[in-house]
Amino acid sequence: MTRAVRNTRPRTTGSTAGRSAPMRVVSRSDAGIAVVAAAAPEQTPAGPATNAAWAWTVRRFSRAAIWALPLYAVAFAVSSLSGLRGGNPAPDLIDGRPAYLIAWVIASWLGLVALVAIAGIHAAARSRGAAVAALLVGLAGAALMVPFAGLPDGTVVYGTSARSLALVGAALYSLSWFLAGAAVLRSELFNRLDGWLLIAASPLLGFVGLLSGPLQTVGAVFALTAGIGLAWSAGRMVPNVYAAPAVAVSGS
Repeated sequence: MTRAVRNTRPRTTGSTAGRSAPMRVVSRSDAGIAVVAAAAPEQTPAGPATNAAWAWTVRRFSRAAIWALPLYAVAFAVSSLSGLRGGNPAPDLIDGRPAYLIAWVIASWLGLVALVAIAGIHAAARSRGAAVAALLVGLAGAALMVPFAGLPDGTVVYGTSARSLALVGAALYSLSWFLAGAAVLRSELFNRLDGWLLIAASPLLGFVGLLSGPLQTVGAVFALTAGIGLAWSAGRMVPNVYAAPAVAVSGS
Protein backbone atom coordinates (compact mmCIF):
# COMPACT_ATOMS: atom_id res chain seq x y z
CA MET A 1 0.00 0.00 0.00
CA THR A 2 1.38 3.32 -1.06
CA ARG A 3 1.23 6.09 1.47
CA ALA A 4 0.69 9.52 -0.04
CA VAL A 5 2.88 12.24 1.30
CA ARG A 6 1.13 15.57 1.62
CA ASN A 7 3.16 18.76 1.43
CA THR A 8 2.06 21.07 4.17
CA ARG A 9 2.92 24.68 4.93
CA PRO A 10 3.38 25.64 8.57
CA ARG A 11 0.80 27.93 10.00
CA THR A 12 1.79 31.57 10.24
CA THR A 13 1.67 33.07 13.69
CA GLY A 14 1.77 36.72 14.67
CA SER A 15 5.48 36.58 15.49
CA THR A 16 6.51 34.92 12.23
CA ALA A 17 4.34 37.31 10.28
CA GLY A 18 6.09 40.25 11.89
CA ARG A 19 9.49 38.80 11.01
CA SER A 20 8.43 38.14 7.43
CA ALA A 21 7.48 41.77 6.79
CA PRO A 22 9.18 42.83 3.54
CA MET A 23 11.89 45.47 3.46
CA ARG A 24 11.51 47.70 0.42
CA VAL A 25 14.70 48.80 -1.32
CA VAL A 26 14.18 51.57 -3.84
CA SER A 27 17.34 51.03 -5.83
CA ARG A 28 20.59 49.13 -5.65
CA SER A 29 22.51 52.29 -4.79
CA ASP A 30 20.68 52.84 -1.49
CA ALA A 31 20.61 49.20 -0.43
CA GLY A 32 23.26 49.82 2.22
CA ILE A 33 21.26 52.62 3.79
CA ALA A 34 18.12 50.48 3.85
CA VAL A 35 20.04 47.70 5.60
CA VAL A 36 21.17 50.23 8.22
CA ALA A 37 17.54 51.14 8.80
CA ALA A 38 16.62 47.48 9.22
CA ALA A 39 19.51 46.81 11.57
CA ALA A 40 18.65 49.64 13.95
CA PRO A 41 15.24 51.37 14.13
CA GLU A 42 14.75 54.92 15.26
CA GLN A 43 14.09 53.87 18.87
CA THR A 44 17.23 51.81 19.42
CA PRO A 45 17.63 51.08 23.17
CA ALA A 46 20.86 51.77 24.96
CA GLY A 47 23.20 48.83 24.80
CA PRO A 48 26.64 47.71 23.69
CA ALA A 49 28.30 49.65 20.87
CA THR A 50 27.66 47.29 17.97
CA ASN A 51 28.26 48.01 14.30
CA ALA A 52 24.53 48.44 13.73
CA ALA A 53 24.23 50.94 16.59
CA TRP A 54 27.24 52.85 15.31
CA ALA A 55 25.83 53.00 11.76
CA TRP A 56 22.45 54.12 13.07
CA THR A 57 24.08 56.90 15.12
CA VAL A 58 26.06 58.15 12.12
CA ARG A 59 22.95 58.12 9.96
CA ARG A 60 20.88 60.03 12.52
CA PHE A 61 23.62 62.63 13.04
CA SER A 62 24.16 63.11 9.30
CA ARG A 63 20.46 63.56 8.57
CA ALA A 64 20.29 66.31 11.20
CA ALA A 65 23.65 67.94 10.39
CA ILE A 66 22.87 68.27 6.69
CA TRP A 67 20.69 71.26 7.62
CA ALA A 68 23.97 73.06 8.24
CA LEU A 69 24.27 73.44 4.46
CA PRO A 70 21.35 75.89 4.02
CA LEU A 71 22.45 77.65 7.21
CA TYR A 72 25.92 77.93 5.72
CA ALA A 73 24.47 79.49 2.59
CA VAL A 74 22.53 82.08 4.61
CA ALA A 75 25.56 83.02 6.73
CA PHE A 76 27.73 83.17 3.62
CA ALA A 77 25.18 85.44 1.92
CA VAL A 78 25.28 87.80 4.92
CA SER A 79 29.07 87.92 4.82
CA SER A 80 29.00 88.54 1.07
CA LEU A 81 27.28 91.87 1.69
CA SER A 82 30.74 93.13 2.59
CA GLY A 83 31.90 92.26 -0.91
CA LEU A 84 29.01 94.17 -2.42
CA ARG A 85 30.33 97.31 -0.69
CA GLY A 86 33.77 96.68 -2.10
CA GLY A 87 36.44 94.41 -0.73
CA ASN A 88 36.82 90.91 0.59
CA PRO A 89 37.00 89.73 4.23
CA ALA A 90 40.46 91.32 4.59
CA PRO A 91 39.50 95.00 5.13
CA ASP A 92 36.46 94.33 7.32
CA LEU A 93 38.28 94.88 10.62
CA ILE A 94 40.15 97.92 9.33
CA ASP A 95 36.97 99.57 8.05
CA GLY A 96 35.08 98.92 11.27
CA ARG A 97 32.90 96.12 9.88
CA PRO A 98 33.77 93.11 12.05
CA ALA A 99 30.26 91.67 11.81
CA TYR A 100 30.82 90.67 8.19
CA LEU A 101 34.09 88.94 9.06
CA ILE A 102 32.46 87.11 11.98
CA ALA A 103 29.61 85.99 9.71
CA TRP A 104 32.16 84.72 7.18
CA VAL A 105 34.02 82.70 9.84
CA ILE A 106 30.73 81.21 11.09
CA ALA A 107 29.77 80.38 7.51
CA SER A 108 33.09 78.60 6.95
CA TRP A 109 32.52 76.51 10.08
CA LEU A 110 28.96 75.61 9.03
CA GLY A 111 30.31 74.61 5.63
CA LEU A 112 32.67 72.11 7.25
CA VAL A 113 29.80 70.69 9.31
CA ALA A 114 27.81 70.27 6.08
CA LEU A 115 30.73 68.43 4.47
CA VAL A 116 30.87 66.09 7.47
CA ALA A 117 27.14 65.40 7.05
CA ILE A 118 27.52 64.73 3.32
CA ALA A 119 30.34 62.26 4.04
CA GLY A 120 28.23 60.52 6.69
CA ILE A 121 25.16 60.21 4.47
CA HIS A 122 27.22 58.73 1.64
CA ALA A 123 29.02 56.23 3.90
CA ALA A 124 26.94 53.38 2.44
CA ALA A 125 26.78 54.76 -1.10
CA ARG A 126 29.07 54.04 -4.02
CA SER A 127 30.32 57.65 -4.04
CA ARG A 128 31.61 57.52 -0.46
CA GLY A 129 35.18 58.00 -1.69
CA ALA A 130 34.36 61.33 -3.30
CA ALA A 131 32.39 62.44 -0.22
CA VAL A 132 35.26 61.64 2.14
CA ALA A 133 37.74 63.35 -0.21
CA ALA A 134 35.50 66.43 -0.20
CA LEU A 135 35.65 66.55 3.60
CA LEU A 136 39.43 66.12 3.80
CA VAL A 137 40.13 68.70 1.08
CA GLY A 138 37.65 71.11 2.69
CA LEU A 139 39.42 70.84 6.04
CA ALA A 140 42.76 71.62 4.39
CA GLY A 141 41.27 74.54 2.47
CA ALA A 142 39.61 76.06 5.52
CA ALA A 143 42.85 75.72 7.51
CA LEU A 144 44.60 77.94 4.96
CA MET A 145 41.77 80.28 4.02
CA VAL A 146 40.17 81.25 7.32
CA PRO A 147 43.29 82.41 9.24
CA PHE A 148 44.75 84.48 6.39
CA ALA A 149 41.78 85.85 4.42
CA GLY A 150 41.03 88.41 7.15
CA LEU A 151 44.53 89.87 7.20
CA PRO A 152 45.14 93.21 5.44
CA ASP A 153 46.58 93.21 1.94
CA GLY A 154 50.37 93.18 1.89
CA THR A 155 50.75 91.19 5.09
CA VAL A 156 53.71 88.81 4.85
CA VAL A 157 53.48 85.41 6.55
CA TYR A 158 56.57 83.17 6.54
CA GLY A 159 58.01 84.92 3.52
CA THR A 160 54.87 84.88 1.41
CA SER A 161 51.81 87.09 1.27
CA ALA A 162 48.80 86.20 3.38
CA ARG A 163 46.55 86.75 0.37
CA SER A 164 48.39 84.06 -1.61
CA LEU A 165 47.89 81.57 1.19
CA ALA A 166 44.23 82.52 1.43
CA LEU A 167 43.79 82.02 -2.33
CA VAL A 168 45.39 78.57 -2.16
CA GLY A 169 43.05 77.66 0.68
CA ALA A 170 40.08 79.07 -1.23
CA ALA A 171 41.01 76.94 -4.26
CA LEU A 172 41.05 73.82 -2.09
CA TYR A 173 37.75 74.86 -0.51
CA SER A 174 36.20 75.21 -3.96
CA LEU A 175 37.54 71.78 -4.91
CA SER A 176 35.91 70.29 -1.83
CA TRP A 177 32.46 71.54 -2.85
CA PHE A 178 33.05 70.31 -6.38
CA LEU A 179 33.79 66.84 -5.01
CA ALA A 180 30.72 67.04 -2.76
CA GLY A 181 28.55 67.85 -5.77
CA ALA A 182 30.12 64.99 -7.71
CA ALA A 183 29.38 62.63 -4.82
CA VAL A 184 25.73 63.70 -4.80
CA LEU A 185 25.50 63.14 -8.55
CA ARG A 186 27.09 59.71 -8.53
CA SER A 187 25.28 58.35 -5.48
CA GLU A 188 21.81 58.61 -7.07
CA LEU A 189 20.38 59.13 -3.59
CA PHE A 190 19.35 62.74 -4.20
CA ASN A 191 18.01 64.88 -6.98
CA ARG A 192 20.75 65.28 -9.57
CA LEU A 193 19.97 68.99 -9.79
CA ASP A 194 21.25 69.44 -6.24
CA GLY A 195 24.58 67.98 -7.26
CA TRP A 196 24.85 70.25 -10.28
CA LEU A 197 24.02 73.26 -8.12
CA LEU A 198 26.84 72.41 -5.72
CA ILE A 199 29.25 72.03 -8.64
CA ALA A 200 28.15 75.38 -10.07
CA ALA A 201 28.50 77.05 -6.67
CA SER A 202 31.91 75.54 -5.85
CA PRO A 203 34.14 78.20 -7.49
CA LEU A 204 31.95 81.01 -6.15
CA LEU A 205 32.16 79.72 -2.58
CA GLY A 206 35.94 79.74 -2.62
CA PHE A 207 38.53 80.93 -5.12
CA VAL A 208 36.42 83.03 -7.51
CA GLY A 209 34.33 84.44 -4.66
CA LEU A 210 37.46 85.58 -2.84
CA LEU A 211 38.56 87.47 -5.95
CA SER A 212 35.18 89.02 -6.66
CA GLY A 213 32.91 89.68 -3.69
CA PRO A 214 29.59 90.07 -5.57
CA LEU A 215 29.90 86.56 -7.00
CA GLN A 216 29.79 85.17 -3.47
CA THR A 217 26.11 86.11 -3.29
CA VAL A 218 25.37 84.07 -6.42
CA GLY A 219 27.21 81.09 -4.96
CA ALA A 220 25.24 81.46 -1.72
CA VAL A 221 21.95 81.29 -3.65
CA PHE A 222 23.07 78.11 -5.44
CA ALA A 223 24.22 76.55 -2.16
CA LEU A 224 20.97 77.50 -0.41
CA THR A 225 18.85 75.88 -3.13
CA ALA A 226 20.95 72.72 -3.12
CA GLY A 227 21.08 72.63 0.69
CA ILE A 228 17.32 72.77 1.08
CA GLY A 229 16.93 69.99 -1.49
CA LEU A 230 19.52 67.75 0.17
CA ALA A 231 18.19 68.32 3.68
CA TRP A 232 14.61 67.69 2.61
CA SER A 233 15.52 64.48 0.77
CA ALA A 234 17.79 63.20 3.55
CA GLY A 235 14.97 63.40 6.08
CA ARG A 236 12.84 61.09 3.91
CA MET A 237 15.55 58.91 2.48
CA VAL A 238 15.35 55.99 4.92
CA PRO A 239 11.91 54.96 6.23
CA ASN A 240 11.64 52.95 9.41
CA VAL A 241 11.13 49.44 8.09
CA TYR A 242 9.66 48.32 11.41
CA ALA A 243 6.73 50.62 10.77
CA ALA A 244 5.67 48.51 7.77
CA PRO A 245 2.46 46.61 8.40
CA ALA A 246 2.80 42.87 8.86
CA VAL A 247 1.62 40.80 5.92
CA ALA A 248 -0.17 37.62 6.87
CA VAL A 249 0.51 34.53 4.74
CA SER A 250 -2.44 32.27 4.43
CA GLY A 251 -1.87 28.52 4.62
CA SER A 252 -2.92 26.17 1.90
